[in-house]
Amino acid sequence: MALPSKQEVQHLVKQLTEVANNYDDSASLAGYLSRTEIIARAKELQRALITADKTPTYHGLNVSVFYVHFPMAELIAIRTFIKLGVLDAIPETGSISLEDLSKATGAQESLLERVARILVATGFLLQPSPTTLSYAHSKFSLVYRSGSPAGYFFLALYDQYFKHAYNFDDYLEAHGQLAAAREPDNPYHNPCTWNVKQDGMSVWQIMAQDPVKLAEFQKGLAGIDVAVPPVGHFDFSVLKNTEEENAAGVKELVDVGGGHGVVLAKILAAHSELSPKNAVLQERKDICDLAGQHLPEGVVVMEHDFTKEQTVKGAKGYFMRMIMHDYSDEVASNILKQIVPAMNGQSRVLVCDMVLPQKVGEADFAAAVMDHAVMTMGGKERTEEGFRKIFDAAGLELVKIWRAPGVPGGLVEGRLRAN
Repeated sequence: MALPSKQEVQHLVKQLTEVANNYDDSASLAGYLSRTEIIARAKELQRALITADKTPTYHGLNVSVFYVHFPMAELIAIRTFIKLGVLDAIPETGSISLEDLSKATGAQESLLERVARILVATGFLLQPSPTTLSYAHSKFSLVYRSGSPAGYFFLALYDQYFKHAYNFDDYLEAHGQLAAAREPDNPYHNPCTWNVKQDGMSVWQIMAQDPVKLAEFQKGLAGIDVAVPPVGHFDFSVLKNTEEENAAGVKELVDVGGGHGVVLAKILAAHSELSPKNAVLQERKDICDLAGQHLPEGVVVMEHDFTKEQTVKGAKGYFMRMIMHDYSDEVASNILKQIVPAMNGQSRVLVCDMVLPQKVGEADFAAAVMDHAVMTMGGKERTEEGFRKIFDAAGLELVKIWRAPGVPGGLVEGRLRAN
């Protein structure tokens, strides 16, 4: 759906200004109605300006701090409608009656009406006529249909974050921490493992038990590519080999824990100076078997566990994207320590992740949402000082944080610390 025009935004601002000029600060009924009208106009303006692809992130923020409208009721209603297939049953254009929606989904009319009531109130769904029970998509609900990246991102946040975070206070109480609370820092004992009663297993082992949800989660991660771009910050071309280095077999870039190779492929496509034959993708064996379809010819695909010592020695760059945030400071610094013995004076460690500001605002709140999400599995997003702490513990010097404009993600560059 197209963005609102300048005239549309000015009209909404004018409406908000008009009701604000009539604000009644009394505790009377008139004051209540005045405040309600201002809130309604402000929400109209907000809904116009939020792009559909950002909706899952705003929903994540709603879970965290009750930012707008009725977050708990809305989130539960959305998840219910996704599971019941309601959003897929509503046509892309036009509307569908409550009766036909019930027939299409097999769900009881009265149940659908009650759940839809919340979503119409928040503007997530549209009810074209106030006197007729029929429903249509808004720009927000439309991108939550099956197969949509935004929909998968919402499911990842809801199923792997909200379901394990909503009773965080109970987790603290069960672990005797109400008087002295601590951040979860164990990949095998955390709110996620506790909530599903599988302490002692990693979150990834637990997710692997349900291949469908694991696939949805992996697709959902694509929803934060914009927030943590793999390129556009650090100049990877500085890793280019000299002829002598090529002759010596020096690797330009090692993508540690690089998944299916999509990110490494993007880096190589954006920096043609680098040679695929000088690039290495490292992953678990089962993932390595699937990586070839994404990578250019020549890239070395290598089985490797990043909790073990790095086997590629003297590479120009060791790259890790969205790995450190899955782990506590102690575990993250130990992962970095596995790379240090393989480095030489020209080697760089390149960590691509969210970089939290000291104060989070509208432009970077996605980083705070993700910080809460990974907290449920014992991980954390970090500030510059947080990265400096884990680099220092691993024997590395934080050289610079490279930023891409307008996004919370960045690339943290580290080198061997001088003795």
